[in-house]
Amino acid sequence: MLHDWFSSWLRECGGPPCFRIWGRAETERDWRQIDVLATARRNRDSGWPMWAGVCITWTDSVIAVGCDFAEQLLRELAVFAVSRSSPVMIPTGRLRGAGIPSNCEILAHEIGHTWQARRLGGFYWPLVGALTRFREGSHWWNFFENNASQIGVFGGIIAGTLQHEVMQRLGVTRSIESG
Repeated sequence: MLHDWFSSWLRECGGPPCFRIWGRAETERDWRQIDVLATARRNRDSGWPMWAGVCITWTDSVIAVGCDFAEQLLRELAVFAVSRSSPVMIPTGRLRGAGIPSNCEILAHEIGHTWQARRLGGFYWPLVGALTRFREGSHWWNFFENNASQIGVFGGIIAGTLQHEVMQRLGVTRSIESG
């Protein structure tokens, strides 16, 4: 219930989502709809301490990213089709395992966190939030980051949810949304 209230508040403050995505944990059978809110405060060059260039899972249904990340993700999706029948997972099980992760892989990691938020409820913020800055690793405090990378599955953008002005700004001419 706390997550539902906070999700509603985030949507009210942040405006409509840039787009909605299909996501689930590897152990989940059903796909969930997740809002992706894009804000310039999270852009790499924003200057906001601890927010610049950071994607964050706020609740089980809201992920916040920078506008620059959202645009890069859409450019990536224009080249590589992602759908529920052809989803993206992190192949090594670690976001920082082999080379630079793609934006789709970063989003899959964040989707892993949405599953954690769903399971932990109000305990998600103090437990995961307190430890997430440590990133992935081999220590006990890296558990939530490692787990998010292992279980997150990104199934593409939900058809009809991509803001048209974003598509026009990027010059996207064909649909990159999945059903």
